[in-house]
Amino acid sequence: MRITESQLRRLIKEELLAEGAMTPREARLRGIKFKIKKRESNVEIKAMLPGSRWAGTVSSRAEAGCEPVWTIDTSSVGINGLGPLMYDLMIDVIHPHPLASDRAEVTPDARRVWDYYLYNRDDIDIVELPDDCEQSSAKIWADEVAGGEGEAEEDEWRESSLSKAFMRYPGDGTPLLDELQAMGLVEFI
Repeated sequence: MRITESQLRRLIKEELLAEGAMTPREARLRGIKFKIKKRESNVEIKAMLPGSRWAGTVSSRAEAGCEPVWTIDTSSVGINGLGPLMYDLMIDVIHPHPLASDRAEVTPDARRVWDYYLYNRDDIDIVELPDDCEQSSAKIWADEVAGGEGEAEEDEWRESSLSKAFMRYPGDGTPLLDELQAMGLVEFI
């Protein structure tokens, strides 16, 4: 079996992402605490360092016309490896609803997280999005992969991690949220 250069690059990026993702234990050692503000149709998670210094924010909302999917609304982190941990925490906080990327625009770093969910996470269920969900980010991705200028095949975007949503398997509960709460690192506000 031959591996293409693009496949090799993807494998290397996935391995770096797996090695670079922060664990709950590392968050505790750094003194990071998570403040969660949950409302009926949106959630905001802030990661705070000691001294009330900001470390990251992720927010999501129930996507109108794409029920029962929630989508990332904003995401910004100041510490390497914190983003994947916060996405996992968001999946637990909105459980049992699936989480999808922003429907319009996704950064390359965030796309690597979504790709990692698609190709490497056996503990996460992959959900096909309903047909009425906006797919701009997935279509942009497909066009970039095809070389730009509208080169992508008509349905090629359906292969993208950005065209999917992700959630815990039914019955799996919220293991990350539970672990962080047991460590005293979560505050609901």
